[in-house]
Amino acid sequence: MNRSEYQSHIIRPIHEGKGFQSSVYLVEWNGEQVAVKDFARAPKWFRRLVAPFLVSREARTLKHLNGTPGIPNFKGKIDRVAFALQFIEGTPISTYAKGELAPEVFPRIAEVVEGMHARGVAHGDLKRRSNLLLASDGSIWIIDFAAAIIARGPISRRLMQSVAEVDDKSLPRLKKFVAPELLTEEDKWKLENPTKLEKWAKKLLGR
Repeated sequence: MNRSEYQSHIIRPIHEGKGFQSSVYLVEWNGEQVAVKDFARAPKWFRRLVAPFLVSREARTLKHLNGTPGIPNFKGKIDRVAFALQFIEGTPISTYAKGELAPEVFPRIAEVVEGMHARGVAHGDLKRRSNLLLASDGSIWIIDFAAAIIARGPISRRLMQSVAEVDDKSLPRLKKFVAPELLTEEDKWKLENPTKLEKWAKKLLGR
């Protein structure tokens, strides 16, 4: 799929990007609905210098994770600033208030995160609850892998493991916000104790 083909098959925008954000569109292609993430509306300098790096990085991560439960499949790169992936019809976890998530949702989130880590990928931005989707069938999906780390060698593996420790705090944080009664002692320990990466970041920022 090239740019002119995808633009002629847009069904509707999913997210209208502002500033440096990408826009996301629902597109019909070969009888299938896919999502297209596109930086074409970003500022020119960002589009030319930064967006190609972000697109290549996320495309590489999604290709690595293809077939992993709860991760959208990569469909193809359109050009230097856009790519297509499996469309997931779901509701961002960030829209749910206290008491609105069924208890069985939380172990499903843990299972998807564990499966991603088992493939050697840490997400890096799961504290943003909008990156978790709850589909109508009850399945959990993780989106937006712009900050993801793939373990490919000794150094990247150590970094991936450090970022994965931060990922693992996303579920206790979510429970604290929407279902504090489900917090376990292990959850509370994770919330009270910063990871090595969090300690390093805090020291770097002088906070």
